[in-house]
Amino acid sequence: MDDDGDGTTADAASLVDTERYAGTLRTGGTVILGADRLVVDRGDNPVVVDLDDIVEVSLQDVDWFLAVMSAALVGFGLLSLDRSVLLGGAFAVAGAASLALTYRKRYALRIQVTGRTDPLRCFPADPQTLLAELEAALAD
Repeated sequence: MDDDGDGTTADAASLVDTERYAGTLRTGGTVILGADRLVVDRGDNPVVVDLDDIVEVSLQDVDWFLAVMSAALVGFGLLSLDRSVLLGGAFAVAGAASLALTYRKRYALRIQVTGRTDPLRCFPADPQTLLAELEAALAD
């Protein structure tokens, strides 16, 4: 795909007639909101969604339950180090990995689309702005 200099790919930009919002994804790629469609391009095949097919849009904050449970697993592992270094270290590492993954998945924009069983999830660099623009576009 050709890069046209502003961080968006030419193919994804050509799928939208007029841009309301164009931004980047934290995981790599771009998201473009047009007057009648949303394009999420992660580098492989862009996902194109008509705004008429969007049922619900929500912004998922940090999963606090999972974050607290992961921190507790780290604590349990650290407290267990005097009994078994191997098992205590394994619990601490597993908890730290779970905490890192939980942090990485913060501020996920969840878009429920007609015809899809699972919601479309993307991780925009500026999630509040995209959510506000998307809600304004759906209200029109």
